[in-house]
Amino acid sequence: TMASLARVTPLLPSLSRAHARRRASTIRASSSGPNEGQSGYLPGTMASAEEILMQVIDRREFKPTSEECPFCREARVKENGSKCLGICRNPQNVPGPLVYPHAMQTWEDAVDCILWAMRDISTPRTDHGVQVMWEYAVEHGNMERSRFFGFSSDMYHFDHFIGKALNTYDAFVRNTGHEITQVSTMEDGRTRVDVRVKDRVGEETEWIFIMVRRTFGKYEGCIQAHRIVRADFPHLGDI
Repeated sequence: TMASLARVTPLLPSLSRAHARRRASTIRASSSGPNEGQSGYLPGTMASAEEILMQVIDRREFKPTSEECPFCREARVKENGSKCLGICRNPQNVPGPLVYPHAMQTWEDAVDCILWAMRDISTPRTDHGVQVMWEYAVEHGNMERSRFFGFSSDMYHFDHFIGKALNTYDAFVRNTGHEITQVSTMEDGRTRVDVRVKDRVGEETEWIFIMVRRTFGKYEGCIQAHRIVRADFPHLGDI
């Protein structure tokens, strides 16, 4: 079967994908031997990109989201023919993070927890690391605008926070390590933590975590992040 497929490969540029699939199906049907009727690559061999494209996928084997999703399974079919309620697509529809502020944590502990979570960003679920950072942001959920990222931004919606965090803190995503180089007190009483971060390819960047101790709410007495910016951020005292 593989030898026959290989002879078809040079013809692919001039064939449509549908035509190529029909030819692959014909070849498999006409083959003989112990592997007759099998599709895909043979054990011990590797299929080429062209051969993978020629394999026919039976979509009937996959259930639609409306049948797999526990929220949408029992929902009514709408006028557009969809049963999706949009719940499972909402990034806020997840339980709380496994890592969160605690009164026993130090300034360094809080920074470590954020960067370790961003290192393993999608463990145990997609964007869990961003959720941890959100939980450590002292202004998260506030209606007033914030300078958490250095620029003015809302901190009310977690789904908005995800996109801005992934863009601004790309160096944190799947980072390969970090080092806290200094902890100091700023003139306004906030705590400054200087950190050197190695990104996913080992390139180092310098960051400043401005931390505060929360004075109210469920995290009263806990250390949280007020601002996270690059070390060369201008007018640091103004944010």
